Amino acid sequence: MPARKPYIRNRWWEDIPVGEFHVFGSHTFSELEIIEFGQQYAPEVYHTDPVRALDTPYRGPVASGWHLTAMWMKLMVEYMERFARGVQDGRRNGAGMGLENLEWFLPVRPGHTITFTYEITDKPDKLVRDRWGIIRSRNEAFNQYNERVMRFNIDILAERNPEGLASP
Repeated sequence: MPARKPYIRNRWWEDIPVGEFHVFGSHTFSELEIIEFGQQYAPEVYHTDPVRALDTPYRGPVASGWHLTAMWMKLMVEYMERFARGVQDGRRNGAGMGLENLEWFLPVRPGHTITFTYEITDKPDKLVRDRWGIIRSRNEAFNQYNERVMRFNIDILAERNPEGLASP
């Protein structure tokens, strides 16, 4: 997993630098949660039945890629909310605009601990709905062996500083 400058605090779009790097946290996937998620959202045998999963190319149960992506979302929201606490200037950040190039590289098995990261790769200089900017990021997940298991890009809205948007 790459080591980079950590996220410091919630700021306006103008204050957030390209290259800023976040580690949202880690999660260890249990067999029970893999099965429960699979039964509800991804009912393939390798997500729902540990015995029958032995006869699949995975040779055992694995987490759904959607489970992995959902865990990224959960940890990202918790992480960002910790830094937004105490910010009383009215900013609203974080609404997703779109996801691209979602890839799952390696299976996540029961007992695997996955660490989720986010790096700002671009800030297109355009306004959205009169006061929002876009933050483009690369999001990755790494297992306990430092192998990348997931990657995608996402565009997220961040509020522009109203002082810089004043009309003449």
